[in-house]
Amino acid sequence: MPPTAPRAEAWPGLTSPHLSPLLPPAPPRPSAAPARAPPASRRPRRRQRPPPRRAWRHWAAAGAAGSCSLPRRGARSLNMAAAVARGGGASGCPTVPLANGRCIPVLGLGTSHQGGYSHDAVVHALRKCGIRHIDTAKRYGCESLLQKAIEESDVKREDLWITTKLWHSDYGYENTKKACLESCERLGVEYLDLYLIHWPDTHVPGKSNREVRAETWGAMEELYEKGLCRSIGVSNFLISHLEQLKEDCVITPHVNQVEYHPFQRPQELVDYCRSRNIVFEGYCPLAKGEALAHPSITQLAKKYGRTPAQICIRWSIQNGIVTIPKSTKAERIQENCKEMVILLLSLSLSPQYCRCLILI
Repeated sequence: MPPTAPRAEAWPGLTSPHLSPLLPPAPPRPSAAPARAPPASRRPRRRQRPPPRRAWRHWAAAGAAGSCSLPRRGARSLNMAAAVARGGGASGCPTVPLANGRCIPVLGLGTSHQGGYSHDAVVHALRKCGIRHIDTAKRYGCESLLQKAIEESDVKREDLWITTKLWHSDYGYENTKKACLESCERLGVEYLDLYLIHWPDTHVPGKSNREVRAETWGAMEELYEKGLCRSIGVSNFLISHLEQLKEDCVITPHVNQVEYHPFQRPQELVDYCRSRNIVFEGYCPLAKGEALAHPSITQLAKKYGRTPAQICIRWSIQNGIVTIPKSTKAERIQENCKEMVILLLSLSLSPQYCRCLILI
């Protein structure tokens, strides 16, 4: 069977006078069928703020008073150079809005326990590279260390996006609320920008995974409504897990964070999330270093005059994925952050080379 052709451009807002579109525009969608009334047995949903138009269609620059700079209705593209300039120059990180209207930086810094933690690298990322998105977890064991790095960086709290995750040992209604407060204390913050359920498996004796997930998500909803978590989401959830959560709970997750790189592309899950206005975040964009020596990637790096890591990060962003690379070396973080500004302004991988990566 011939390989599937790449899908239409995931970030139409990425096009500008300096860029050629990644792919031709998608054909018009057929009109939606009339919505059916929900079953009487289903729990009634609380009324929520209407979500913005497709989240991956719009970009803004960080620092714009916490709001998103959206193109006018009907606009086909957004000038990225102007967006970055509005965000304060080269340090402005493009963002994408979640369903609740809050804007998440499209490039973050991962702090996974695998490979260790570097205080100096985090401070360098915040001070010198314009990184404003830090992704951590209780499991990583570095929340307290991050507090020190954030304080040393002198970056204001309101300019940061801090994500942390709930470990399965803290699942359950009361445990979740307690764990969130403990994470805030370790990080030295009064609120979290994004709180994620780390894994769908719960490991709670005597209860089903679905039951524990529903209890845990109920606590997440309460934390969100109280403002302790400004956005809530999940990590490593498959479609079946998201479907169950939709039936059992009220608020749809704002984010699903899943491993994403040229060797692992769960396109059906990506499409599902997009159709429900769930922003898809990808971790391990370098496949834990395995992608850096692949012939197709090294060939692209040579063609574009970039490093293999930059090609992988650019490919992920160009596919519409909020991307979370990890590094403990300042020079590599600097290299990765060039994708945030230089490549967003001047480089778009051509369709034929995107197909090359799809065939890996």
